[in-house]
Amino acid sequence: MTEEKESQLAPQSTIRPVPLHEELEEGRKRCGVCEYRCTVEPGREGVCKIRINRDGQLLTVNYGVVSRADLELIEARGFVHFFPSAKIFSVGGYGQNFPSVSGQNIFDELPSGQALRSLPLERLARFPIDQHCRGVLFTYNEPSMWFEYLLDAAKTIKANGMFTAMATNGYMTTEALEMVGHYMDGVRVEVNAFTERTFMILTGQTQFQKVLESATRAQKRFKAHVEISSKLVPGVNDSPDELRRLIGWIRLALGENTPWHISCALPDSDDILWNAKILGEHLGLHYIYARELKTPRPVSEQGSEVTFDTTSDGNTYCYKCHELIIKRTGDVGNETRIIALEGSKCGRCHTELNIHNTIWKL
Repeated sequence: MTEEKESQLAPQSTIRPVPLHEELEEGRKRCGVCEYRCTVEPGREGVCKIRINRDGQLLTVNYGVVSRADLELIEARGFVHFFPSAKIFSVGGYGQNFPSVSGQNIFDELPSGQALRSLPLERLARFPIDQHCRGVLFTYNEPSMWFEYLLDAAKTIKANGMFTAMATNGYMTTEALEMVGHYMDGVRVEVNAFTERTFMILTGQTQFQKVLESATRAQKRFKAHVEISSKLVPGVNDSPDELRRLIGWIRLALGENTPWHISCALPDSDDILWNAKILGEHLGLHYIYARELKTPRPVSEQGSEVTFDTTSDGNTYCYKCHELIIKRTGDVGNETRIIALEGSKCGRCHTELNIHNTIWKL
């Protein structure tokens, strides 16, 4: 983004200084928002196309600029054990730092003219309350690319008694997470690689451990509810060895009750999804959601030791006593009913399920 282009696209109200950066020689700036840690030359932009080095400052040009906003149930955005059935305001901005696994990044560049819409903090605080929402979810684009607005917005939302959540690729820096983590209640992290080779193929980067660290830090340090999602690409990240490593990390680092959402980059890939789901069950994960599955469990597995599906038809069952906990209908949980939940536990056998349904961090 040249300075001329930036001035055409971004009104002054959407421009803010980037708080996380390092001053370098000859006017260069090193951005500290995501792990790319771009060195930005004067007049140039970072890989996100959102932060520009102009007039001796590193600036973001997307403060409050909205790409999409919706009123919906939280299940539509891929959270299943976090405020189930809650009505939310989901909102996103512009900017991406990873290529899309599915090949499309529709919210990577700012629009211009009348297509540019902004959402002032006062409006963000008032609108969800007026619409009887329980919380606000940052999604659609990568939330860390919206970091300056994300931080102010999360503080505002929390101050107005609502919960906050974000769906992220987890590649923000420790410094960025340290600033926003205190104000984030729920985090869904997309983990698509567990080797440097796979991470390089999918993102052009090698530090896949940074994504894992973001997830564990969000849970352990900031007491956020964490769910993991993975998009499987045939021949790239669906090998049994890589999946075993990923599953083992989820179970040991985050806990066996951590929801794992799996999908596939190609349509009609039930065999790939069933292989991953069954492997995860055998390795100790209690809740593996595969929304795209269209076929029943393979016959070869029906007589195996793990036969009860705790997420059958998108519902949630107690892994211990098999009681129906949450009933969902529709492709994205268009209707969700809590059946047998007491706090975060099964209402029948009182087994801890780690279902988060309170603004108090556990």
